[in-house]
Amino acid sequence: MRRISLTLPDEVYNALEELAEKMRIDNRSRLIADIIMAHSVSVLEEEKKYAGSIVILYDHSRGETVYAVMDLQHDFPEVHASLHMHLGEDLCVEILAVKGEGKRLRSLLAKLREVSGVITVQYTVVPIQ
Repeated sequence: MRRISLTLPDEVYNALEELAEKMRIDNRSRLIADIIMAHSVSVLEEEKKYAGSIVILYDHSRGETVYAVMDLQHDFPEVHASLHMHLGEDLCVEILAVKGEGKRLRSLLAKLREVSGVITVQYTVVPIQ
């Protein structure tokens, strides 16, 4: 474990305090460590292996969207499971459990974002190698 010292502008410090309160985390070191780790995996390294989830929000009323999202799941063996939820008449969310190399997961994310009718694609992963 290493000890460091930080100097933050007032607005950044206030944002940190607000975040700690909202997340109910008393330990600022733990909060900052969690933020750094979350940000460090936001750029997937090509050869590194990751596990996590991809959340896809899309317009269900566009039938081609449903099929395109499903086809991509079959095209990528990195998708190990999925969960589908209806959010309303036209909106659905698909949550994919994924495990694989960064370059393959980046490719899957890019292809999902290209699908017509997909509103947003978000992901959360952790390195496993």
